[in-house]
Amino acid sequence: MWVDFDDLSLQSRVWVFQSNRVLAAEEQDSIDAHLKSFVDQWSTHGAQMHASHILLHNCFVVIAADEQKQAASGCSIDSFTALFKKFGEQYNLSFFDRFSVAHKSDSEVVVSVLNDFKKLINEAVVTENTIVFNNLIATKEDLLNKWELPLKESWQKRYL
Repeated sequence: MWVDFDDLSLQSRVWVFQSNRVLAAEEQDSIDAHLKSFVDQWSTHGAQMHASHILLHNCFVVIAADEQKQAASGCSIDSFTALFKKFGEQYNLSFFDRFSVAHKSDSEVVVSVLNDFKKLINEAVVTENTIVFNNLIATKEDLLNKWELPLKESWQKRYL
């Protein structure tokens, strides 16, 4: 059952999918509609998931589920992972590119391939205080408090 993202518990589990490029408005609208339909019918072992999704900064899609009501199974997680692979094929992009790094430039989010990101660091365009994203967070509370952080506090700090 799809619920408003804001209505989910702070302890809800989240999965963050980052596109390897900024999504066009039409792509975002299509992905949003497909995900709303998917989440509305998403179930695990026959039980309806209490879940939602949200698109952020034109390149992130967050799936959230209140696992206090119903825990997600491996198969149920695989089902939305397969959906993201289909989005990749449909829109010629990847939500699984580990060599893409998103960071803020002024108030805009930029997605760079890793080598370009390293060059931006060397050129001091990206600094230790540049905001990057920790897509390995586990809960909605983490999304709100620990997702966006300075490069110097992230796993990407090794590139400094």
